[in-house]
Amino acid sequence: MYEAPTDDAGEASQAASAGEEATAGSAGQSNHAGASSGGVATSAGTSTGTSGTVAETAGTGGGALGGATSAGGEPSVEPPNGGEAGAPSVPDTCPQDPNKLSPGECGCGVPEAPSATLADCHTLESLLVHRYDFEGSGTAVKDRIGTAHGVIAGGATLSKLNGKGVVQLAGGSTGSYVDLPNGTLSSLKNATLEAWITWGGGNAWQRIFDFGDSSASVPENNPAGGKTYLFLTPNSASGILATAFSLSSQAQEVGVAGPAVLAQTLKQVVVVLDDDADLLQLYLDGVKLGEHAWTSQLSKINDVNAWLGRSQYSADPELSAVYHEFRMYGAALSAAQIKSAFQAGTDPAFLAY
Repeated sequence: MYEAPTDDAGEASQAASAGEEATAGSAGQSNHAGASSGGVATSAGTSTGTSGTVAETAGTGGGALGGATSAGGEPSVEPPNGGEAGAPSVPDTCPQDPNKLSPGECGCGVPEAPSATLADCHTLESLLVHRYDFEGSGTAVKDRIGTAHGVIAGGATLSKLNGKGVVQLAGGSTGSYVDLPNGTLSSLKNATLEAWITWGGGNAWQRIFDFGDSSASVPENNPAGGKTYLFLTPNSASGILATAFSLSSQAQEVGVAGPAVLAQTLKQVVVVLDDDADLLQLYLDGVKLGEHAWTSQLSKINDVNAWLGRSQYSADPELSAVYHEFRMYGAALSAAQIKSAFQAGTDPAFLAY
């Protein structure tokens, strides 16, 4: 842990942060691991992890790092040994973050250099290929990393919740969903899909996301039966969080399930597709719930329907939820990387644009 230097007023305060113990589930679609901890509350200027809230402090005079103040009133903070890996020294935007290993631009729950249990923010950022934070207005959903911009269908529009951009999906049979470009998933070899949602409850088989095609004669934008797909549901027929992959409808599904239905609080839900290691994994709030052998390839999915909140199956209800953020990585993230992303929360400082 990086320890901030003291100023004339005394020692800089450091918030304690207990480590989160990850529990891996056993292989098999029906095998489950223990449930993770409770929901994650986020607000402007705050990043929340499993063990508590990390205050984000940016550039105020007389802060925890002390340091000189320029004539213009702005703090001038120089790290003791310069920036990370010899980079130029920069102001510390998160001086009270207990996870920091050095001062600088990241912080706020994510260290700038990897530790035994956490990954660094720079690696997470470099692996990200698509990010949807739902900031803005109207129905256009911007990809903040790439050019795979989406659109909200079904009458909903972008809105604000606690000052942050969200899309509120109505659910039911005529509810709203987010339509992303064709081929968003099948273009990747390894992938990690990270959803931040507050589920609104309701009937089984809603979809947090569903990428693939249907059995309709014209499968694009025509739900019927699922044909090729990857989906994540907050509530399966067994009443549990579950993900499944198939290249030949339900009979050929490979899946991983959690121990319970998804709670109706802000949650990070992550699905990892590791083609190199032949694994499908499911995480909740930074904790692995389980994994299953997966020997297929994403390139075999015909993802003409890339949906957040809608199913390839016409009988399934649409998602009732507030969607806070959705990220896609072009890699199979490690447990440490997923835990770091969870601790950083939604709209983390290192992904500011």
